[in-house]
Amino acid sequence: MLKHVSFLTSDLRAVLAFYTRLGGVVEKEQRTPEGLYRGVVRLGEGRLQFFELPGETPAAHAHWAEHVALHVSDLRALLPQLRASGTVITRDLQASPGGREMAFVLDPDGRQVELLGEPL
Repeated sequence: MLKHVSFLTSDLRAVLAFYTRLGGVVEKEQRTPEGLYRGVVRLGEGRLQFFELPGETPAAHAHWAEHVALHVSDLRALLPQLRASGTVITRDLQASPGGREMAFVLDPDGRQVELLGEPL
């Protein structure tokens, strides 16, 4: 069973706020014994872990094939709010191959995030 997926971030607070807006719950925001900033967001049963490392910059892949996928409530209402807050929408609301509402956005580090809403 998957426990978490870990990523680098250039701004821990911004990335935690972004995933909280998508329905996540921040479980940890701390400094590690090595002096790194670490945050963990619970999304359903899974978790995303982020580390802010001095001098390191995340290198997200621009293609949508590398992405995090999340079920969100009320995608039709959330998408305009994200757009108004400056979130980059890379694929606007459309039908997913599985027959759900779907859109792709970029998180603060440029990672593609697939948002899945209600079945169509």
